[in-house]
Amino acid sequence: MYTTKLTFLFALICLVGFAQKKKYEIIEPPSKEIGDVLEKRMVCIYRNIYAPEARLRFFPFNEYKKIVLISFELPEASTDIVIYDTDKPLVNAPDKKEVDLPLLTKKQKLDQTRIKEKKILSTFEIDKLTDILYNFGYKSTKSYKGLRIADEGYSCYNPRNAIVFLDEKGLIAEYIEICFECRRREESSEKIKSGEFCTEKYDLIRKYFYAAGIKYGTNKSKN
Repeated sequence: MYTTKLTFLFALICLVGFAQKKKYEIIEPPSKEIGDVLEKRMVCIYRNIYAPEARLRFFPFNEYKKIVLISFELPEASTDIVIYDTDKPLVNAPDKKEVDLPLLTKKQKLDQTRIKEKKILSTFEIDKLTDILYNFGYKSTKSYKGLRIADEGYSCYNPRNAIVFLDEKGLIAEYIEICFECRRREESSEKIKSGEFCTEKYDLIRKYFYAAGIKYGTNKSKN
């Protein structure tokens, strides 16, 4: 009986030790060979899969027809945006609160005072934008030795540009906020279909903004 208990205790200790070892197991980064293969697969190629009418079926292009390119500058950390409480009568010292108000807020109008440049897209320009988003994609999406391509951009995020979709009332319905410098973006909804962001995709969109007259945030020599 004593031997049986001792054997059970030893097995339990081994099991706990194995679980702890597995818990703190160091995950090695992919080898250079795997990294090189995946990097090559991230290169953009033009497939021309989607015709113009097919591209307009992707959300949010299928719901919102007024699309605007903008550039903007984020407030400095020391800058205070003051909002006065209009529900209370004005007195010599009105109630106020200091907030960091985001520029892009759904169901709100664009704050024109904070926009540096704006371009309302024509039908032709929307066609060019959707062509970049949906017809340029990864060279290959196949996994290699169990790993797939992934590019989360850099750790920084200082957005200066955005693609904004306005509803029939002129309010912000959806948006794709972009930091070309950091190769990152934020989308207002998980429903948004923005295509595959292959290696050159950010640069293609940046050049599209620049050609449309949006210079701030897209001119590499100045930003």
